[in-house]
Amino acid sequence: MRVLFVLIAFGMVAVPALLALARGDRPRGRRILDALVVFLAPAFALGLIHGVPELDGRALQHPVAWTTLRLVLTGLALILPWCLYVWLNGRR
Repeated sequence: MRVLFVLIAFGMVAVPALLALARGDRPRGRRILDALVVFLAPAFALGLIHGVPELDGRALQHPVAWTTLRLVLTGLALILPWCLYVWLNGRR
């Protein structure tokens, strides 16, 4: 079951990056840059979660609030590539 969840999460990140890479109306360098931004944005959000001690599950005060924030940031990390894809394609 865990493998299925990892594949779904990877698909939610990889599909908008591949769509950004496959666009034909922009130069190749711009498409590659857009695809990298879309693909690496969740890594930044998840790196924030693991970089801040309170978000990493080591909160001494208000652990429920930090856990809720961690869950929200994880959900946003999966939605962020689609938002960036739409934002980057909307600028024509």
